Formats: sequence, structure tokens, C-alpha cells
Amino acid sequence: MDIYLYGCGGHAKVISDILCKQGRKVAAFIDDNPPVGLTLIHGIPVKKSSPEVFAEINCDRSQWIVAIGNNPIRRRVAEKLEKDGYSFTTAIHPSVEMACDVKVGCGTVIMPNSVVNTDTEVGSHVIVNTGSTIDHDCRIGDYCHIAPGCRLCGNIHLDEGVFLGVGTKIIPGIQIGEYTTCGAGSVVVKSLSSFCLAYGCPAKVVQNTYSQ
Repeated sequence: MDIYLYGCGGHAKVISDILCKQGRKVAAFIDDNPPVGLTLIHGIPVKKSSPEVFAEINCDRSQWIVAIGNNPIRRRVAEKLEKDGYSFTTAIHPSVEMACDVKVGCGTVIMPNSVVNTDTEVGSHVIVNTGSTIDHDCRIGDYCHIAPGCRLCGNIHLDEGVFLGVGTKIIPGIQIGEYTTCGAGSVVVKSLSSFCLAYGCPAKVVQNTYSQ
């Protein structure tokens, strides 16, 4: 089965390395606008997205990861690939400490030195970035991005598309609504509604955002 990454930035390079650590190899990086002159990353081809490129990729013999950090864009690309008949795989670094009963959805990436504890469910196309910890009985919705060094206590529920900035800390029992962003270093001690920006210690809503 050939593995393709949609995206060719730094995030994609990290995912490629995780797959390498798993003994798997990326067939190509596909990107809508690759940097001019960039044709290889770590010896792997970089190709500009086009009908001709996709015509060469067999749906039945390929799997994808959308290697884009922005949650709404990652969702749009994943939905387009799925509509076109492509399937997805996961990338979980060997250093990850994950309980035996954790459920992980398709297209999700869990980066080095992260911890995911028992009875937690991680949705599809989620990013659990480097050195983050998710404790017991958490529910992480599809298309969430948990940035490096975040700390989630037990019984936390993140709805679809939540972004937690680097180093965010969340106390037990909190729910954060869909497509809400918590700024870097936030300490979340109260549940947050959907489509808002919050930050600080304690985190406070400073802006309402449009729906996705």
C-alpha cells in the first residue's frame, strides 16, 4: 500500500519521519502550491496537485494523511479525498505511550513523546503534537489540533476542530466547543463555547469567530 501526504511543509516532514520510524515509506508529498524548485524532501518526490497526478494514484492501493496543521483546511482536503474514493492511515510515533484501549480514528497523527491514557477516544484527522499528554476518559473530536506540550486532565471533551495552542493546560471535566481556539499557554478552568478565541490564565473568551 502506497502512502501519500497532502502537504509538504514542516508538519509533513515530521509525519514522514514518524512513518519511517514505523518502517513505512511515503510515496510522495502532494501539495497545491509547493515552493518553487522543491522537488524532493528526504529523497521523496514532491508533486504539485493536478488531475494528472491523481490519475496516477490508485484508490485501492493508496492511503493518505492530510499533513496540514490548519483544522478547517485539513477538513476540506480530507473530505475531498474521501469523496474521490481515497482512504486514510494513521501515524503514531514509537515513543508514544498509549493505553491498550485507546481508540484512534483514521488520518490521525500522534507525535513523539506524547501520552494518551485509558478509555480515551481520539477522532479522525486529529493532530496530537509533540510531548502532549491526554489523560483518562477524554473525547477528542475530529480535526482537533493539540499543539506541542499541552496537558489535558481526565474527562475532557473537545468538540470538532478545536485548536489548543502550545502549552495549553486544561483541568478535569472541561468541554470546549467546536472550532474554538485556545491561545498558547492558556489555562482552561471553565468550559468554553463554540467558535471563539480564548487565552490567558485563567483563559477568557476575547473574540467570537465565524462558523466554519
